[in-house]
Amino acid sequence: MNRTNNKEDITLIWFDSNIDSNNRIEQTNKQLHQINDYIVFHTELKSCINSVKSINNEKIVFISSIYDAPQILQHIINLPQLDSVFVLNLGKLDHEHLVLEQSKLIGIYDEFDLLCLSIQDRIDFLDQNLQTFSFYDQGEYLTKDLSKQTADLIWFQLYHDILFELTYDEDAKQEMIDVCRSYYQNNIKELEMIEKFKNEYRSEYVLQWYREKIFLYKMIKKALRTKDFNQLYIFRYFMKDLTESFVRENQKMVQSGEEILFMYRGMKLTSDQIEKFKENTGKLVSINGFFITNSLRSIALNQAMRSSEKTDLIPVLIEIQCDPQHLSNSVIITNSDHFNEYLCEQQQEILFDSNVTFRLVCAGIEEDIWLIKMTVSNEGQIIKEKYIKDSHRQMEDVSTRILFGRLMCDIGQWDQSQHFFQLLLNNSNSNNEDLATIEFSLGEVLQWKGEWSEARKYYNHAYDRIMNVKPTKIKDSAKILFNIGEILYLEGKYEEAYDYYEQVLAIRKQNYSFSKNVRLCPSNHQRNSLLNHIRMSSFGSASLNSRGFAQSCCRWYCTTKFRRISRWYCTVKFRQIFFQFPSKYATNKVGLIGKQLSKRRLVDKSRNVHEIDSLQTNQINRGSDVLIAATLRSFGNILFQQVKYDEALIFHQQALTILEEYYQYPHIDIAVSFGYIGSVLMCQEKYDKALDFCQRAISIYTGYYPNGHIYTASTLDYIGYILYLEKMYDEALKIYEQELAMLQKYYPCGHVNIAYALCGIGSVHCGQRKYDEAITFYKQTLDIAQKYYFPGHSNIICTLNHIGYVQRKQQKHNEALDFHRRALALQEKYYPMYYANIAHTLNDIGDVLIDQEKYDETLKFYNRALEMQEKYYPNSHVDIATTLNKIGRTFRRQKKFDKAIEYHQKALEIQEKHYLSDSVIIIDTINPSGHVLYEEKQYDAVNDYFRRALSTQENFYPDGHIETSRTLDSIGRTLYKQKKYDEAIQVHQKALTIQEKQFRLAHVDVADSLNNIGNILCSQEKYDQAIDFYQRSLAIREKFDPFGYAGIAAVLRNIGLALHEQEKYDKALNFYQRALAVQENFDAINHVGIVDILINIANTLRDQGRYNEAIEFQQRALTIREDKHSTCHELIANSLNHIGHIRLDQREYSLALECYQRALTILKNCYPSGDVNIAQSLRYIGDALYVQGKYEEAFDFCQQALTIYEQHYPSGHENLATCLNNIGNIYSD
Repeated sequence: MNRTNNKEDITLIWFDSNIDSNNRIEQTNKQLHQINDYIVFHTELKSCINSVKSINNEKIVFISSIYDAPQILQHIINLPQLDSVFVLNLGKLDHEHLVLEQSKLIGIYDEFDLLCLSIQDRIDFLDQNLQTFSFYDQGEYLTKDLSKQTADLIWFQLYHDILFELTYDEDAKQEMIDVCRSYYQNNIKELEMIEKFKNEYRSEYVLQWYREKIFLYKMIKKALRTKDFNQLYIFRYFMKDLTESFVRENQKMVQSGEEILFMYRGMKLTSDQIEKFKENTGKLVSINGFFITNSLRSIALNQAMRSSEKTDLIPVLIEIQCDPQHLSNSVIITNSDHFNEYLCEQQQEILFDSNVTFRLVCAGIEEDIWLIKMTVSNEGQIIKEKYIKDSHRQMEDVSTRILFGRLMCDIGQWDQSQHFFQLLLNNSNSNNEDLATIEFSLGEVLQWKGEWSEARKYYNHAYDRIMNVKPTKIKDSAKILFNIGEILYLEGKYEEAYDYYEQVLAIRKQNYSFSKNVRLCPSNHQRNSLLNHIRMSSFGSASLNSRGFAQSCCRWYCTTKFRRISRWYCTVKFRQIFFQFPSKYATNKVGLIGKQLSKRRLVDKSRNVHEIDSLQTNQINRGSDVLIAATLRSFGNILFQQVKYDEALIFHQQALTILEEYYQYPHIDIAVSFGYIGSVLMCQEKYDKALDFCQRAISIYTGYYPNGHIYTASTLDYIGYILYLEKMYDEALKIYEQELAMLQKYYPCGHVNIAYALCGIGSVHCGQRKYDEAITFYKQTLDIAQKYYFPGHSNIICTLNHIGYVQRKQQKHNEALDFHRRALALQEKYYPMYYANIAHTLNDIGDVLIDQEKYDETLKFYNRALEMQEKYYPNSHVDIATTLNKIGRTFRRQKKFDKAIEYHQKALEIQEKHYLSDSVIIIDTINPSGHVLYEEKQYDAVNDYFRRALSTQENFYPDGHIETSRTLDSIGRTLYKQKKYDEAIQVHQKALTIQEKQFRLAHVDVADSLNNIGNILCSQEKYDQAIDFYQRSLAIREKFDPFGYAGIAAVLRNIGLALHEQEKYDKALNFYQRALAVQENFDAINHVGIVDILINIANTLRDQGRYNEAIEFQQRALTIREDKHSTCHELIANSLNHIGHIRLDQREYSLALECYQRALTILKNCYPSGDVNIAQSLRYIGDALYVQGKYEEAFDFCQQALTIYEQHYPSGHENLATCLNNIGNIYSD
C-alpha cells in the first residue's frame, strides 16, 4: 500500500522552518503517531502550501511554529480541507502582537504535551462530526431513467449486494493483514493491534472489533466515505462478517416486536450545512458510511453541546424515527449495546448500515437547538431496483456485479472500475456468459482513460467471444462494432470507422423492426459520444478579423468570418472533430491519413446514408434503436469534418428526434445531442442558438451530476468560448478555471483532456493581450498533445498554428513563420487531401508575411490557399471570399488600389450568392473596399461604402449595437479627412453614446472614440478640449486595458502632440518620454510606434533649438528603420530628410545636402518618376543649394519639383505655392 496516500480521514501537517534536528523530528513523530497515523513534516513554505492544497479527501489538522504561523496561514487558512490550526510556542515568546484571530485557530501552546492533548481532543471531535450527507429528490428518481445515474445512494445499495459475491476465505484475511502491516509499518500501536487481530479475531465479535476504533475502523470509515472500492475489496473478509453481523442483529430487533424507535445523534454543523438540510426538506438522505446513533436523547444532546474552540459551528441534534416492522429486509440497523461493555443498561447504540436511506422530515430550532428530524425509509431499495431495471433495458440480463463496475466508471472512478472488471475477468471461468460483457466493459473503461489500443484489444476479444458462441448473438455485436468505429474515428481512420457504422446499421435493420418498440441501446455509448463531444471541441483557436480578428490555423473554433484563439476546437472550418490518440499508439499504424481518406468516397457514402430505408425521416419513430441515434451522430460528425454543416445538422437532429421519442424526458444522451447541435450552430455563427443548446445540455448534466462531471466540463468549455467571443474575458476565464477543476478531479496531471481547459485559459490571455501568458498555456497544451498523439495529429498542428498566431501578435515574425511552417509540413504529410485546412495554414503564413511587408511572398501563399479552396469547395464557398479579401488587402498595402478593389469585389460577389444583400456578413467585404478608397483619398466613395454598411447593421442589429458604433467611427474618420470637423464630431459622439451604454464590453471602443474626438479638436486648434478627451481615453485604457500598451502609448503621444502645438515643449517631452517608455518596456517589438515617438521627440527638441539632441533621436529612428527595412525604403528616406532639416537649421548645409541627396536616391528607386515624394526631396535639395548661394543649381531642382507638383496638385495647393515662392526668391537674389 502506498504511504504517499492517506488511508484514514485525517492528515496531520507540521510546519516549522527552523526544526533543529532529525532526532527531534523522530521524537515528535513518535509522539504524534500515538494520536494520528498520517503525519507530514515541512520546512519549506512553498512545498508546505502545495502539500495542503493537494489534499482533497481528508481533513487537515495543521501545526505551525509561532515563527512561521503568520507567513503560512495567509495562504491556507480559507481552504476547505483545512480543519484546524495549532500554534506551538516552545520559546514562550510574547505573541500578543500576532494577528492570529482565525476561526480555525484552536490555540497557541508553549508545552508539547498540552498540544498533543488538544490535538487528540480535536481528532475525537472530527471522528464524531465528519460525515457526508447527500440529498435526493425521490420523485424525480422514480420518473426518469436511472441507467446513467451516479448517485452515492445507488453506489452503496449495489456495493452492499456485491459484497456477498466477493471471495471470502483465509487468503482474503491474510491479504488484508499483509496490506495493513505494510501500511502501518512505522506505527507500533497499530502493528500490535494488527497482530492481536490475526491471533484473536472471531467472526462473532466483528462488531466489537469495529467499535474499537483501531486500524479497521479508521480505514473502513475513510473508504466508505470516499467510495474507495479498491480499499474495501482489501477488507472484504472483515466487511462481509460485519455486514452479516448487521443482518443478524437486525433480524433480532425485528423479531423482538419493537415498533417505533427513536434514535439520536449529536453533531456540530456549519450554517451552510444546516441551510442544505432546510433546502432539502422532504427529500431522501444518504450517508456515506455507517451511522452511529444513541437511544438516549440526553447522550446525543451532550454530544451536540460539547464545547468547541471553533466559533463557526452550530450544535445540532439529529432525531431518527424507525419502525423495524415496516422496513424491508435490505434496510439494516443493529443494536450494538451487548457488544460494548462500557454502555450502561439504559443506553443503546444503534448502527445504521451504509445502504440505509432516510427521509428528511424537517429542520428547525426547537428548545434553543437545531433539530433535524428524519425517518428510515425503504425508498433506497426501490430506487436501486429501478436503476437495475432501467439498466437492463440497455444491457439485457447483465449481472449486478457488472452494473456496479459500470457505475464506478460513470462516476469517474476509472482505475477502480478497471481493477474491479479485471478481478471479475480473472475469477471467471471460460464458460461464463458474462465474459463478453466484462471484456466490453473493460474496453469502455480503457477508452475513457485514453488507452485506445488496449481498449480495442478488449473489444476484439468481446466480439470474437460473441461470434464464436452458438447461436451467435449478432444483435449484441452491434454495440461492440459501434465502439470500434468510434476508436477508428479517434485515430483518424474515417473510412474504416464509416464501414463499422454501416455494419451497425445493417445489423440493427436485420434484427429489429423499426415499427416495434425496441428498447435495446448501446451500453455506455453515450460515454463514447461524450468523448466525441469533449474532443470534438479539440483544442480551440481564435484571432482577429477586420474588426480586430483574423483567420486562423486549421480551425479550432475558426469560422469564415472569425478566427478566434479560444481552445482546441480544431475544425475544417470552425472546429474539427479530432480526438485523442493513446500514448501507446504506434505511429507506424497511422500511415498517411490522406491515403486512408478519400474525400469523394466519404461524400458518396454520406449521401448513401440518406438512401438507407431505416434512416428516412418519416420512418424514425419511438421504436427506433438508440444505437441508431448514436450512429446517425457519427455520420453527422463525418459530414462536420467535411464542412457540410447543413447536412451534419440534419443527421444530428434526426438523432435527437429518436432520443427524445425514446426517453420521453431529459436524458444524458439527449444532452450529448444538444452539444453536437450547438457545435454545428456555432460553426454557422448562430451563437445565440448555440448557447441555448449548451445551456439545455448543462441543465440535464447537472440534474444527473450535481457535483460536477466531465459531461458538465465539456459544456462549460462551449460556454467559455461563447463568453470569449463576446469579449467577456474575466467571465470566460472563470468558466475555464471551473472546467479545469472538474477535469482535474477525473484525470491525472498532464492528461490530454486537461489540455482543453489549459488552451481555453491561454485563449483568454490572448484576448486580453497577455501574450506571454498565452504562449505559456499553449506550450503546455503542445507538450501534452505531443505526449498523447502521433506526430501528425491535427491537435498538434492546430496548437502549432496557435503559437504562431500569438507570436505574430508579438511581432516575432520569424518565430511565427517557423511554427506555421511546421504545421503546414505536418498537414501536407498526414492530411494532403484536406485542402481546406491546408489553405487556412497557408493564409496564416500569408498573414505573417504581410506584417513583414513581404508582399510578393504574401501573395504567393494567399494564391496557393485560394487555389486549394477552389479545388475543395464547390460553388464559390464563403471561405474563398475570405482569401480574396486577404489578397485585396495585400494589393492595398502595395498601393495597387485597382487590383485591391477587383479582389474585394470578387469576394463581395461570392458573399452575395450566399447571403442576402443586407446581411451583416457582407460588411466584412464592404468595409475593406471602403478602406481601399480611403487610402486613395476618395472620401465621398468611402462614405458610400460605410453608410451602406451602417444601414445594414441598423436593420440587422438591435438599436445601439456595438458593431454599429464601429462603423460610425469609420464614417467619422472619413469626415475628419474631409475636414468636415463638426460632422465628424457628431458621428463620433453618436458612436460614443452607444459604446458607453455597453462599457463593460466596449471600453476599448470608448477609449478609441474619445481619442478620435480629441484628434478632431486638435485639428480645430481646440487643444485644451482635445487634451481633456485624450486624458479620459488614457484613464480608461490604463484601468480597463492595462496590457494594451500600443493604445496607451498612442494616447500619451497624442497628448504630447497637443502640448507641442501649444508650445508647451517641456510638458510635451514628458508625455513623449512616457509613451516611449511604454513602447520600449512593454511593446518593444512595435518598432513603428517607437520610431514615431522618437521623431516626435526630435521635432520638439528641434523647436527648442536643441539640435544635437534632436539629431540623436532622429538617428535612433533611422537606425531602427534601416534594421527593419531594405536599404531602399521610403521610410529611410523620410528619416534622412528629417535629419537634413535639422542640419539646415544648424547651418551645416553640406551635411544637410548629403542627407537630402541620399533620400532622393532611395525615393527614385521606390517610386516611378514624377511621384510627389520625389518632388519633395527635389525641393529640399533646392532649399539647401539656395542657402549656399548656388542659385542656378537650386533653380534647376526647384523647377523639377514644380513640374511634378503641377501634374498632381491644383493651383493654389500649399506645396505648389511653396515651390513657386522658392523660385521667386532665387530670381530675386
